[in-house]
Amino acid sequence: MAIPYELIAASKPFRILVGPDKKEFTMHTELLGRMSKPLRTLVKGDMKEAKEGVAEWPEIDEGTFIRFWEFAYTGDYKAAEPFIDAPAPSDLANGNAQTLANRNQNGQYYEEEQEDGYHNYNYGYGSRTATTTSKREMWKQFQNQFSTEQDKAPAEQPNKDPSANYSEALLSHARLYAFADYYCVDALMALCLRKLHRTLKVFSLHGGARVTDVAQLVDYAYKNTVSGKAAGGEPDGLRSMLATYAACKVEGLWDNIYFQDVLESGEVAKAIIGQLMRRLK
Repeated sequence: MAIPYELIAASKPFRILVGPDKKEFTMHTELLGRMSKPLRTLVKGDMKEAKEGVAEWPEIDEGTFIRFWEFAYTGDYKAAEPFIDAPAPSDLANGNAQTLANRNQNGQYYEEEQEDGYHNYNYGYGSRTATTTSKREMWKQFQNQFSTEQDKAPAEQPNKDPSANYSEALLSHARLYAFADYYCVDALMALCLRKLHRTLKVFSLHGGARVTDVAQLVDYAYKNTVSGKAAGGEPDGLRSMLATYAACKVEGLWDNIYFQDVLESGEVAKAIIGQLMRRLK
């Protein structure tokens, strides 16, 4: 948004009480009001919040608000950082923490991912290779979903460490997207999708070790967004992207108990099956 700095600097501060603890933050009224019509009504309309110069957002966590604030003032934001999972006690006792990283929930082992994003799974009783032409083509379409010209950021680095937990890193994009959707900040919604997409297209499931990270992301997205803003409207962008991703990676996701629980939602199952049908054509 091209807003003259002098207008921002001269505008009154607007107080926002974030989270259940009502931690206070401030933003310039002129900047906040120009981000969307709902936010303009909030700070300049006839509502109580506009008259008193303060709003309460108890449902927004501090990290999400900081990312929104960062976007408002810089046009970008930084996602949450991954953290390292603690090895299971049994693996530490055996002196072999790497065993946990190379094993999925069912005790099955895997080989490293190939460059095209697919796995050759080795279960000790034979192997299977997910290499159908339709699946590869679908994955290529997913990888090219967003033009690289839209962002000048460097390419995302793949998650090479199987013990690196990306649950919060992925969810930070989804939470910010849901917030931007609620307040109709379209530019921020688009940025969240592009940044999450950059991560997902190089994200390794590591033979099941990181599937729960994705399952949590899908679960949150479908519980905190709607299918369309109006009857007959376009599918939600976040839901659509994740359904396509899950359909491309379903072999690697399926054995995860959390992911199976998420699929009990009719909306999730319908969306992913709809994308899977493309692989059968």
